[in-house]
Amino acid sequence: MGIKVDKGTVKSIKIGTICVTIGLALGIAGTLFVSNYNPSDDIEVSASTVFGRIVEQNELVSVSQDYSIVDKQGDSASFFGLFDIPFTDNSFWYRYEGTLKAGVNLETAEIEAQGGSLTITLDPAYIISNTPDMETSGVLEERNNVLNPIQVGDVDAFQRWCVEQSQKQAVEGGLLADAQTEAENQLTQLFYAALGEDVQVSFVWREASAEGESV
Repeated sequence: MGIKVDKGTVKSIKIGTICVTIGLALGIAGTLFVSNYNPSDDIEVSASTVFGRIVEQNELVSVSQDYSIVDKQGDSASFFGLFDIPFTDNSFWYRYEGTLKAGVNLETAEIEAQGGSLTITLDPAYIISNTPDMETSGVLEERNNVLNPIQVGDVDAFQRWCVEQSQKQAVEGGLLADAQTEAENQLTQLFYAALGEDVQVSFVWREASAEGESV
């Protein structure tokens, strides 16, 4: 028995974007080395030193987004897949909530310094994590059936669908584009703090991967 996702019964899907600087570890590390670092007159050497410390952080989480999906799932037993058996319907309403975090991979970043200009090349932003909130997620209402009881697999299938839907809607809503913009802001501010605001910082974004997880 496989669960059926009736997209016509979606009660509400709420996506709330929270574009905040949550790369706390990167910010702390940046503050520590900026406050103790005395850059030399050679901006290329200085930029390389600062960049090396940034890359050590491996990953930059630049945006976070909460989501909530409420949907009704239903199923019925079938006769060898030919037709549904009457009076075997079951259904349940489920709320699934979680938080998506997106950002960039710093390990593959590259820097080019020329005069007072810096060019940073990065891979496209991607979804770093999708963490469910199990304290608020769960079954809201269910209609079980002794002839066709709701299975654990039904709930697991719905949760997997929610993960896919949340990420799909986030990407379509511009989450990864926001992550790239915020990553540029954060990295630029770190270089300004270390080298002064006269330095010009620009960014080049590589092509998206074939997996489609990036912009």
